[in-house]
Amino acid sequence: MTDSRHLVCLSFDFDAVSFWMAQGLTSPTSISRGEFGGIGVQRILKVLESHDIKASFFIPGVTLNTYPEVCRAIAEAGHEIGHHGFTHVSPVEMSREDELNALRKGKTAIQEVTGQVPVGYRSPAWDLSGNSIELLLQEGFV
Repeated sequence: MTDSRHLVCLSFDFDAVSFWMAQGLTSPTSISRGEFGGIGVQRILKVLESHDIKASFFIPGVTLNTYPEVCRAIAEAGHEIGHHGFTHVSPVEMSREDELNALRKGKTAIQEVTGQVPVGYRSPAWDLSGNSIELLLQEGFV
């Protein structure tokens, strides 16, 4: 019998309230779903630590600014922090200038809260504009 390893990539989106707000859903019900994210992430971190697993967390800039302690804990546990927009608005809905500003604001939020320079990017809407690839490369994303 041989020992074998299985490789798995775990990634999480910590959107918190940013997703609901970007959709214009600001009722207490929608917002409360997003607010649970701060608690849920702490539970996920405990599970990952108990199994010595590292993961990638994609976090919008608004979430970094709203939950800095939780986001800092993710980074301090050794997990990658990836860019997930600033306000969770789809790049397709933005002008080139607005998309660039969102990239820069989200990147700044990651650096200020966690000290990490992000290289990973996950579109907040899982969609890219005609400008996205060029802007991501220009801003140092892989």
